[in-house]
Amino acid sequence: MTESVADSGRTLAFCQVQIEGHVATVTIDRPDRHNALHPQAHKELESVFDRLAADLSLRVVIVTGAGNKAFCAGYDLKDNLETGRMELSSSGFAGFNDRQDFPLPTIAAVNGIAFGGGFELALACDLIVAARSASFALPEPKVGWAALGGGVQRLPQAIGMKRAMDIILTGRAVDAAEAHALGVVAEVCEDEMLLNAAHRWAASIAACAPLAIRTSRSVAYGSFGKGWRGPADLDEHPVVQEMLASEDALEGKRAFAERRPPIWQNR
Repeated sequence: MTESVADSGRTLAFCQVQIEGHVATVTIDRPDRHNALHPQAHKELESVFDRLAADLSLRVVIVTGAGNKAFCAGYDLKDNLETGRMELSSSGFAGFNDRQDFPLPTIAAVNGIAFGGGFELALACDLIVAARSASFALPEPKVGWAALGGGVQRLPQAIGMKRAMDIILTGRAVDAAEAHALGVVAEVCEDEMLLNAAHRWAASIAACAPLAIRTSRSVAYGSFGKGWRGPADLDEHPVVQEMLASEDALEGKRAFAERRPPIWQNR
């Protein structure tokens, strides 16, 4: 069953949200602007992600763009020229990029261009699934800016400094095949199969214990670049003990012994 979600009783103006089972799909909905985001869109998306983070029934969030031309073309510079305003939400680009503790795994389903903040939004997600038409770029230096909303920080972490500098310093676009070869993208699929592929990944994640997924993400991101110092590192992650003491941890062992699918309670 698919359910449309409105924002606190109001119709959403710049995105759509669909919830199917344990998976929410957020679709940026400004196709006439290649899904570029202006201040109102950033604020609306911030509210959407706030509500999704608080929904204990959810296990995965997919982010995509409306239409077939763009995932997100970045900040809406045309709006900026028209209004003189350039504002982000307190949670960063798309109300998401600056969140350090978003509790749910996220999948970027990239259709068409993901430029500037759009590429940064995809990099802020845990996984990227790309249509063959997808392309990625951080073109900010070409207009006198730098991709400081996560692009120049996350891309080197994802693919290594030297390969990232090729993209960062030239502002060139990378197609889906190259992005996959570089390790940015988990899967490339035909355009018409993009959401099916994203939901397949989401189903694989949702089949796992929610607390185990939360713990895995927390430790992986928290340990990145620090090296492994042994079990003492885990003391920095309270969610580890929460997972080990959870009902789901016991349920997983029982289900394995009884040769049946586990029934996760997220507690």
